[in-house]
Amino acid sequence: MEFVKAARRSDLRNRRATLIKVDGEEIALWLIDGKMYAIGNVCPHQHFSLLHQGTLDGILVTCPMHGWTFSLADGHSINGSGRAKIYQVKVEGEDVLVEKPESRWS
Repeated sequence: MEFVKAARRSDLRNRRATLIKVDGEEIALWLIDGKMYAIGNVCPHQHFSLLHQGTLDGILVTCPMHGWTFSLADGHSINGSGRAKIYQVKVEGEDVLVEKPESRWS
């Protein structure tokens, strides 16, 4: 698994998403009480790129477009079908690294 630098820890705010782009993919990076989560920004319901603007409840994020809710831990939908893409996150010093998305052509 390959990781790329996505942000600096000091740039993140607790319980707020930071929208990042990694190899052309939009990813919502969340810092929640010291733990980091990265979820594909596209809601699988109707493919709106708004999960970074979603409402947070614990580690559940609700898409503001139609109200589908996803777990930041595994991407599973709580009240709909489908699953949002989840990315691994690690911190090295001040750098926040996110799993590099798989190539669309592989």
